[in-house]
Amino acid sequence: MNKDEYITVLEKRVEEYEAAIADMTAPIIPSIIPQTILVPITGLLMAERFEKITAKILNHIKEHDTEFAIIDFTDITVDRIEQMCLSELGQQIRNLTDSINLMGVKPYFVGMTPQLIKEIVLSGIALNAETHATFQAALKHLMKINSLVFQKI
Repeated sequence: MNKDEYITVLEKRVEEYEAAIADMTAPIIPSIIPQTILVPITGLLMAERFEKITAKILNHIKEHDTEFAIIDFTDITVDRIEQMCLSELGQQIRNLTDSINLMGVKPYFVGMTPQLIKEIVLSGIALNAETHATFQAALKHLMKINSLVFQKI
């Protein structure tokens, strides 16, 4: 194998690894609540990566019967945001919110840090999404509005 072929093989592997990492760091998980997905966002955030996460969520919504999308930011702290200021992240979150709403799905955000909330408020970004402190709180709320209860069998 010559040098150019070797470089091509390595570039393909890097692309495959990047795709695998993208899937692991923003998995779309079906919830116990019907038509509800959970998307925990983990890892370092960059604008390009957030755009890919947004596209992944929107494609999933397009292909599946989804009514609610719970986006979990618990793992995202200031030190996890790379090459992106908090106000830019706030704008990315607004774009995600608007896009999900346009798809006819109600977005819920959980686990936002005080720093992220402060930056969103200070930058004047209006989010058209319901927020809860935790994933569990959002699930309890969705169970209530959908008249669902846990029962022992």
